Amino acid sequence: MRTIAVVTGTRADYGLLRGLLRAIEDDAQLDLRLIVTGTHLSDAFGRTIGEIQSDGFEVAASVPIWSGVDTPLAAAEDIGRALPGYARALVELAPDVVVVLGDRLEAFAAAAAATILSVPVAHIHGGELTEGAMDDALRHSITKMSYLHFTSTADHRRRVIQLGEDPERVFFHGAPIVDILDTFDAMPREELESQFGIRMPDPTALVTFHPAVMDVAPAEQLAEELLEGLLAVEDLHIIITGSNSDIGTEAVRERIARFVAEHAERVDYVESFGQRGYLSAMRWASVVAGNSSSTVLEAPVLGTPSVLVGDRQKGRPIGASVAVPDPTAGAITAAIRGQIAAASGSDGDTPFGTPGFAVRTAATLRDARLPRPPKKTFHDLPEEQHDSH
Repeated sequence: MRTIAVVTGTRADYGLLRGLLRAIEDDAQLDLRLIVTGTHLSDAFGRTIGEIQSDGFEVAASVPIWSGVDTPLAAAEDIGRALPGYARALVELAPDVVVVLGDRLEAFAAAAAATILSVPVAHIHGGELTEGAMDDALRHSITKMSYLHFTSTADHRRRVIQLGEDPERVFFHGAPIVDILDTFDAMPREELESQFGIRMPDPTALVTFHPAVMDVAPAEQLAEELLEGLLAVEDLHIIITGSNSDIGTEAVRERIARFVAEHAERVDYVESFGQRGYLSAMRWASVVAGNSSSTVLEAPVLGTPSVLVGDRQKGRPIGASVAVPDPTAGAITAAIRGQIAAASGSDGDTPFGTPGFAVRTAATLRDARLPRPPKKTFHDLPEEQHDSH
């Protein structure tokens, strides 16, 4: 029996991890230990630990991390206080490997604690780029702390190897979202409207915006341009979801709250749809807008045109169905109108692999060699041939 600890810190990463959690539970040789942290434990962000428990997963450990203050100093201090919590959880659970996904501070701190304790780390979604966010540096740091790597595209696998990781420990099993969308059954529009108290006339925009400290402009300015751009589209109904607990989120959330109150006849707000609700809303929306990764991954796969604002996702694969306007209200308005007129956002083939991520990854977690301590050597690429002069 091999014990697998999995860390989840937000509604977004939990949605991507759910299939893997099921696959681990279904494998008689694997023992799941779920560590819940981040906004899952926050009332302000919907306390989504309830969604995890309603799905039938047992929470092995809870690690509070956020103080509720969204300044850079507070975030750094929160991470410092979180490290002992992660460390105690890992010592108590004694996993053979700890699985983290993505690029957020919650994953970074968990990987750091595991590294100090000599627990092997398995990282999902390494090798990607988000040049408008500090997540970029965090993701690559997690890669260097990790022993196993599960990338979402072949190009991302090559990038992880370029960072010095042994190719034998870097696996392209596809993106978790491909599994989800392969079997996705959208809620009927009427059920969605009733359950979440929203309206979805045609046209409707589904909007998610997260602050990013390295974006092309300050988060408040980008949010203002986005909201103004949406409002200028005649007869457009707008559904806005809650922002992540990123640095600067308080000001963005306050601005969005005012916008919702000022334009209640045209705007609905949902803090957290949950995965099926969110994907269903995306399926029925006329356009997806904002700077969430869902604008460049889920929306194209579902066939919904999208508008990406700012640099938060810069560096990710951007399909033809994703419009990337200048971050001004006028350009955003024009892009939204154009995408609504286009009607379909299907990109056809994607670089994100085939269904089966969860099963393939669970099998690798079961069968891979996991030394303690997880010592690594730096994998050098073949030396390039240089002109002698």
